[in-house]
Amino acid sequence: MWCHSRYARRLSDVALAGRPLLIDLSVRRLYCENTTCPKVTFAEQVPGLTMRYQRRTRQLQGLVEDVGVALAGRGSSRMLGILNIRLSRVAVLCQLMRVPLPPVVTPQVLGVDDFALYGSTYGTLLIDATTRLPLTLWEGRDAERLGRWLREHPGVEVACRDGSLTYRQGITAGAPDAAQVSDRFHLWQGLSRRVQDIASAHRGCLLAALLPVGVRFLTGRGSRRGHHRGHASRAPRSKAFRSRSGLDPFWSKPQLRGPGARPEPPHRQQIR
Repeated sequence: MWCHSRYARRLSDVALAGRPLLIDLSVRRLYCENTTCPKVTFAEQVPGLTMRYQRRTRQLQGLVEDVGVALAGRGSSRMLGILNIRLSRVAVLCQLMRVPLPPVVTPQVLGVDDFALYGSTYGTLLIDATTRLPLTLWEGRDAERLGRWLREHPGVEVACRDGSLTYRQGITAGAPDAAQVSDRFHLWQGLSRRVQDIASAHRGCLLAALLPVGVRFLTGRGSRRGHHRGHASRAPRSKAFRSRSGLDPFWSKPQLRGPGARPEPPHRQQIR
């Protein structure tokens, strides 16, 4: 290898004492001795400092990746601005997309659920229920693809899913020895839907049990007329009505303490 030329390279580094730090570096451009190589010349890289096609040092690049993983785009841009590192959210997301994904480790407890991509298009999401980290996702909710993924990643002991018949078939085909359970969210969701269906089917029975027939007159046209005349004119009529209809045991069956005494209020009555 022999030197072709030199050029100046400016790198951004982490802030020093709260101030942005720039490194001006003079690097060599070298000839390639391999005649079959399509790259005639290539730039020199400084180990531990420079990276190919980057204007940031390795230390700053690692900081941007860590903050991007934790806070994503806008949050990372604001946090890096506090650290005197000026990067837009687009730059942070582009760097985040270059980060290699960790190898997929087959979990013992697998969570399977669907999510809405857009409109009526749904996708399937697989989650490690122990670490609560996503494993993979794909478009569609088909049992064949789920079964193929389980066959390619053996070792799942428990599969946590919703009440979908499609996912049940996929788990049975891909991991027949795995126990299929439901999580807390889907248990409460199924219970609430069942209670709602039962309450809707017996709505007439519930209204008949909660509201006697005579109560409808209290909220009808007469109550609105009494509202305009005032509360004092409506109170005696309502007491007399409750006494005649048997809805108020206090006014219909008074407990007398002596001759001519007034009945005790309900909160002072003793149980004998």
